[in-house]
Amino acid sequence: MESTPPEEVYIDEFDPKEHQGCYIFTLDGEEDRPTKRRKTKGKQRATEKAAVEEEKCLFPVLLDGKETESTLKLRYRTYCKLWEAQEKRTKAILDSFNSKTLGDVSAFVKDAAPEKFEGKIPTALVLAGPNIASHELLFEQLAQRIRNQDRTGPVVVLTSKDATSLKTTLRKLIRDATQQDEGVDDEEDIARKVGGVDEDPQRSSLLTRSQSTKLLNYDLQILQTWCRSHAGQKVTIAIQDSEAFDSNVLSDLITLFGSYLDRIPFVLLVGIATSVEIFHDKLPKSTIRLMRGNKFDVERAEECLAQIFNDSITSDKAVLRLGASVCDFLLERYRDHTQSIQTFVGALKYAYMSHFYANPLSIILGFIDNPDGLGEVLSTEHVEAIRNVPSFRRYVEGKLAAKEVGEVRKLLADDNYVRHTVAEKILESRNYGIELGQALAFLEIGRSCTLAQNKTPRYELYAKALSGELQTGPSIREFLMSLKRMSSTALLNLLENVMQEVPIPAITEPLKPLQEKIKKLVEEAAASGGKKTLISEFDITNNTLRGTAVSKKVRLGEQKSSLTKQDTEYSALVQQVYAIAESYLTVNFNSSQHGLQNVLLHEIFFYDLRSPHSAVFAPKPRSTIERGLSRPQDYLDCSCCTSGDGEEVGIRGTQPPASIIYQLYLESGALINIYDLWSAFYSVIAGDEEEFDAQTAQALFYRSLAEMRFLGFVKHTKKKTDHIAKLAWKGI
Repeated sequence: MESTPPEEVYIDEFDPKEHQGCYIFTLDGEEDRPTKRRKTKGKQRATEKAAVEEEKCLFPVLLDGKETESTLKLRYRTYCKLWEAQEKRTKAILDSFNSKTLGDVSAFVKDAAPEKFEGKIPTALVLAGPNIASHELLFEQLAQRIRNQDRTGPVVVLTSKDATSLKTTLRKLIRDATQQDEGVDDEEDIARKVGGVDEDPQRSSLLTRSQSTKLLNYDLQILQTWCRSHAGQKVTIAIQDSEAFDSNVLSDLITLFGSYLDRIPFVLLVGIATSVEIFHDKLPKSTIRLMRGNKFDVERAEECLAQIFNDSITSDKAVLRLGASVCDFLLERYRDHTQSIQTFVGALKYAYMSHFYANPLSIILGFIDNPDGLGEVLSTEHVEAIRNVPSFRRYVEGKLAAKEVGEVRKLLADDNYVRHTVAEKILESRNYGIELGQALAFLEIGRSCTLAQNKTPRYELYAKALSGELQTGPSIREFLMSLKRMSSTALLNLLENVMQEVPIPAITEPLKPLQEKIKKLVEEAAASGGKKTLISEFDITNNTLRGTAVSKKVRLGEQKSSLTKQDTEYSALVQQVYAIAESYLTVNFNSSQHGLQNVLLHEIFFYDLRSPHSAVFAPKPRSTIERGLSRPQDYLDCSCCTSGDGEEVGIRGTQPPASIIYQLYLESGALINIYDLWSAFYSVIAGDEEEFDAQTAQALFYRSLAEMRFLGFVKHTKKKTDHIAKLAWKGI
C-alpha cells in the first residue's frame, strides 16, 4: 500500500495564514446598509463604546415592575463602577504576583548564550509548585514579559496536549515562532524592498537558495532560515507541564535543540510541579548533559489568593463584601476542586453581578461617598422594601424594646424619616466591615509572629468571624496565651508589624507607649551587661522530671526567683499588652454585641446567597436533565401538562416527544423492546385521533430515541437485536 507523502512547503512560499479561513456573517432581515462612520481617535471610540454599553442595561425591572428607568440604569452603572475599580486592583495584584520570579527569569533569558553555558542549551528550571491551575498564568506572564517588554525574540509555550508526537510539536513550534512578528517589518527592510536592493549578501544568497529548497513543515531549517533573517533574536521554548509530557518526545525534542543550537539560539524554560530530582529521573542522562542553567522558585498560589481576598473583602477599599456561607463555598471549592485564582476572581465577579441584578436596594452602595443624595433616589417602593429587610425589623424591635415608641412610629409611618435614617446609617454599616477587616489583620499578624508553624491566613478566619465562631474558637485563645510567653525581641517585632500594617488609633495609641517602655528596658539590660533579650515570668518552663505538685511548685518558685529586675518589669508590660489585645479582639469579635446581625442594612453590604453560586459553579446536570424530561412543565411553564388544580396528570400527548419516551423508559425493565416502545409512544401521541399521521409519529419517535441515546440513557445490545439496553435509573 502506497503511503501518503508528508506535507511539503517551499520556504519562499511559506504563508502562516494559508490555513485560516475568512467568513462573512450577515443577519437575516437586514437589508439596509449601515451608514459609514468617520474615523475617530482611540479616546473618542472608547467614549462612544462606553456610552453604548451604558445605554444597554442588562438588568431586569424589579419591585414588581415599579422600579423606574432612572434607578434601573443607576443600579447598572453602580455595578459597573464598583466592579471596574475592584477588577483594576485585582489585575494589579495578578500582574505583580511572581514579580521576583519574572524578573529573574527575564534576566536569565537576556543573558543566555551557548558560549556562557559551555555550548549547552541555556535552561531555566521553574519550580512552579503542585498547583497546576496556576502554571498557565505564570507562563503567560513569562511569555508577555519576554516577548513584549524585553523583546528578546519569540516565545513558544508548549503543553502536553500539544506534544502528542514529535512532528506535531515541531509543527506548532515553527508555526508559533515564525508568526509572532507577522506584519512587522523594519524600516530598513521596507526601504530595501522598495529600492529592489538587499544590502546583506548573506541574506540574498540565503533567499536565492531557499527558492529552490523544498522542506517539510516540521523541519527546523525553516526556523533556522527565520533566525538568519532576524539576527539577534532568541527562540524561547517554554514547557509548561513537563511531568505530563511523554518522556520520549521530550527527550527527542531536547536532543534536536542541542543539535541545532549553533544555528538557532534556543533558550529552554521548563515548568516543574514536583522536584528537580524527579525531572532528572524522567530523562536519559545523555539528554540531561545537553542542558545547563539555574532553577527558580515561584511564590505559592495561596499567597496570591490571600492578597486578592484581603483587597476585595477585608480592605477599607472594598464596598461589597461576601457573607460567611458564600465565602465558605468559594474557599472550599478552591481547595478541593479548582485551585485556580482566575476561577475565584470569576466567582467574585458573579457575586457582584448577582447582588446588583436581583437586589433593588443595591443602589445604596453608589452613595457611600455622598449619602445626602440618597433621599432623592429612594422611591416609596424602595422604602417599603427597606422596611421588609430582616436587619431593619430587628432595628425597629430594638427601639421598641428600649421603649422609644416615637422613633418606632416614625420608622414605620414616615417615608422621609426612613430615608434620613438610611443616609445616616450606611456609613456605620460600611465601617463595620472595615473594622472587622482591621481586627482580622491584627489577629493574622499576631498569630504569624507567635505561632509561626500554625499560621492561619485571613480568609480562613473571615467566615468564622462573621458567623461568631471565632470568639469561642481556639484561634484567639492560642494567640493570647502565646503573647504572654513572648520574649522582648519577638514582642517588639510584633508591635512593629502592627504599627505598620494596622495603623488604627484604637490599637496603636495604647500600644505605642508600651513599645517605647519595652525598648527602654532592653537598652537598660544591655547597658548593665546583662542579657539583651528579656523573658516573661509566664514563659517559665517546667524542666523537672518529678511529677508531684509540690516539686513543680518548688521548681517554679526557683525559676521566678532567678528573674532579673528588668524581666519583672517586662512581665508587667507584657500583661498590659495582653489586656489591650484581649479587649480589642473581644469587642470586635463579640457576636452578641458586635455581630453582623446587629448591623442595620447589612444585607446590602454583605452578599450571602449561596444557591446562585451552587447552581452555576457546582451544577447538577443529571438531576436537571431528569427533571426536565419527567416534568417539562417546570421549564416550559405550560398549562397543557397539568390539571386544573395544578397537579400532575401523568403522560400526555401534548408533552415533548423526548419527555414521553423518557417516562415510558422509566416504566420499562433492563431490556426494552423497540416495537413495544413504539406502540406505547404512538398510542400516547396520537391520543383519540384515528387518522394521526404515522410517518410524523415515527419520525418523532426515532428522533427522541436518538436523543435518549445521545444523553446516555440507552444503547444497542447484542443480546436481542430488536431490543435496547437501559443504562440509567432515576435517582441512582
